[in-house]
Amino acid sequence: MSIKRFAISIACLLLIAAFAKAQAAGTSGATGPAVKPGAVQKKAGTPPPASATKTKTAGKSATKISTANSPTDDDSFWIEKLDIDGDGNVDDANLVWDDEDKVLYAWKDGTFTCKKGGTGAGELLIAVNAAGNPRNRPAGSGFWVASLDKGECNSQAAGLWGCKFDANGNETACGVATIDEKNDDLIIAVVSK
Repeated sequence: MSIKRFAISIACLLLIAAFAKAQAAGTSGATGPAVKPGAVQKKAGTPPPASATKTKTAGKSATKISTANSPTDDDSFWIEKLDIDGDGNVDDANLVWDDEDKVLYAWKDGTFTCKKGGTGAGELLIAVNAAGNPRNRPAGSGFWVASLDKGECNSQAAGLWGCKFDANGNETACGVATIDEKNDDLIIAVVSK
């Protein structure tokens, strides 16, 4: 690991620790967006449209994840009207099908409903494992992660908040999060249910 990458990793860990401490001090278990990933779960594993283009990433900015397994690997990208967060509003969803890892990513930048009511705004990335994925995760399981500003959706600090969910869309763990792009997963630093 290069010194620059090591320094970035340490800086990220310190930021996560500060965010986690702030969250733990003021979290009542109802922090974050109220995400229902059902529409994305239903699409996982369906073939991309013929009009799909190629990409090496899903999401943008704070919620960006690499889908490339090698320098020459690319995946299908398209935009579709879909209620990715289950709030009843159809979004312009940016979809990426990672065909090697069999994960469907859906991303939007917009508004979402908060668990304690009200709305927030920012980036939201949802990842759903499809049948036959090489990590043997249950089809339909996955994670979502959102970028939150301080005070947004009961957040005590700005940063990423996310949840893992099972094949039925039920949240299994939520909290301050980082994206683990090597394993197509979410790391929850402080769990809050």
